[in-house]
Amino acid sequence: MSSQRDPSKPAVPPKDSGKWVRLENAEGCVATAARLTLTSRLAAVLYHLPRASSRSDASIEHVHQLRVSTRRVIAALQLYKDVLSDKQARRMGRRMKRIRRVAGVARDLDVLALRYRDSGSRKHQRLVRRLTPLRHQARKSIAKLNRELIDHDRLARRVKKLLAAISCESPMDLAEFATMQLARRSQCFFKHAKRDLDRIDELHRFRIQAKRFRYTVELLGDVLPAEIRTQIYPVVCNVQELLGELHDHSIARERMKRLARRETKSSRARQLKTLARKEGRMMEQAEQRFRDWWTPSFSGQLERSVERILQDAG
Repeated sequence: MSSQRDPSKPAVPPKDSGKWVRLENAEGCVATAARLTLTSRLAAVLYHLPRASSRSDASIEHVHQLRVSTRRVIAALQLYKDVLSDKQARRMGRRMKRIRRVAGVARDLDVLALRYRDSGSRKHQRLVRRLTPLRHQARKSIAKLNRELIDHDRLARRVKKLLAAISCESPMDLAEFATMQLARRSQCFFKHAKRDLDRIDELHRFRIQAKRFRYTVELLGDVLPAEIRTQIYPVVCNVQELLGELHDHSIARERMKRLARRETKSSRARQLKTLARKEGRMMEQAEQRFRDWWTPSFSGQLERSVERILQDAG
C-alpha cells in the first residue's frame, strides 16, 4: 500500500500555505519556481475548499482562506504564464475564478454578520437572522463545488496536468525575471496612483493594483532586494487594507439597500435603510483616512524609492 496521501484531500494544512513563497530550492530556475509556487498555492485551495462548506463557525476562516488562496493561485498563473501551458493555465484559471466568486459571496455575508453579531441591539440581531439563510445558501454553493471538484478528484487531476506541462525553457534566470516582473507591476500601480482618486471607482481599481503588487512581492520576495520586502511591501499592504475597509463598507451598504427593498414590513425596511446610511458614513470615514495618509507627495516619494531599488538591482 502506498504511503502517499491523496493530494486531493490533504488532512493537514500545506506547509507553505502562508503568503510568502520560499524559493531557495528553485536554484535560479523560473520553471522550478513556478512549479514550487503553484504546488503550494494549489494545495491550500485543495485543503480549504472541503472545509469551507460547513455551517459551523469554524468554516468562517476556511471561507476567508479559500478566497485568498484562489486569488494567490490566479496571481501565480499570471506571473508564470510564459512557462505554463496556455490550455492548462486557462482551465485552471477558470476554476479558480469560479471558486473565488462563490467564496466571495460567502465571505461578504460572513463579514457583515460578524460585524453585527455581538451587538446587543435587537435590530442588529434581526439583521443577523435575516443573513443566516443567505449564508447557508452560500455554503451550499461551496459544497456543490466541493462535490464537483474535490470528491471526484477533478481538481487534483487538473493540478497534476498543469504542473506536468510546465516548460523548462526560459531565457532568463529567476532574479532577472523577478526584477522585470516587479518593475511591470510597480509601473501599473503608480500609473493608477496618478488617476483621479477622488472617484470611488478609481479607488477600487487602485485597490486591485495594490493587491496585485502585493501578490507579486509575496511570490518573488525570496529573490527580490530586501528593501522591497521590508520598506515597500508594508506600504502597499496598507493601501490595500485601507481601501479594503472602504470596499467592505460599500458592499455592506448595497446589501442593506437590497434587503430593505425586499422587506415587506415598513418598520424593518426603515431600520435596514438606517443601517445602510451608517455603512455609508463608515465608508466615508475610511475614505478620509486613506486620503489623509496617501498624498501625492508621499506617492511620488514611494515611486522614486522603488525606481532606485530596481536600478540598484539591475
